[in-house]
Amino acid sequence: MEMVQTTSLAFSGIVIILLSMAITAQASDTKPMSSAIMLEACKNVSSNFFKVRFTYDFCVSTLQSDKRSTDAKDYRILALVAVDAMKPQATAMTDKVENLIHGATKDKLAIRALGFYRVDYGGMMSTLEICQDIIQSFEIRKGNEGPTPFDLPDCIAKTTKAINDCADKTEFTSVSEGLTKEYEELSMMASLSSCLLHLYITSPPPRGLGLDIPSN
Repeated sequence: MEMVQTTSLAFSGIVIILLSMAITAQASDTKPMSSAIMLEACKNVSSNFFKVRFTYDFCVSTLQSDKRSTDAKDYRILALVAVDAMKPQATAMTDKVENLIHGATKDKLAIRALGFYRVDYGGMMSTLEICQDIIQSFEIRKGNEGPTPFDLPDCIAKTTKAINDCADKTEFTSVSEGLTKEYEELSMMASLSSCLLHLYITSPPPRGLGLDIPSN
């Protein structure tokens, strides 16, 4: 009787282990894989950290969070993923600003700066929606109708300006330190989006358009 009980316990233990392994394997399968085009793009755009201000790992983790990166056939789709990743980050930033406004009742300078911050980020959210639509539906235009390829990074440049303007307005206030992390993350996402769009424009087909960036 004791042997039967021991055997039963051992069998139950094996079943539990196998179930745990199966659950772990299933969970790992749901994580998007890193595609060759994604790794290639991240290596390319992150090669000059002091210029772009984001790392290869940041690029990979941002793009890998969206399954579209795995199936991407060109760099435009990767840029679209990066732009979409900015939206929840910007929303979270806006919510934090609202909380800081309510908590900074004694600091009038901070409240004024955060008020401008809220307006700028509201505009940036609208701009992101426009950028997302332009990138998603982009086609090489025929004649003079529709956006040009160079309108793509220009659109993201407007969000970058809003981010930097907000940082400048709160720089010397009591809330500056509380926004530093979010500001840096959103700045890196904007830089990543812009770099991927430039990569799309300048890279040869089929991954890009093979165009030359006009010099200023």
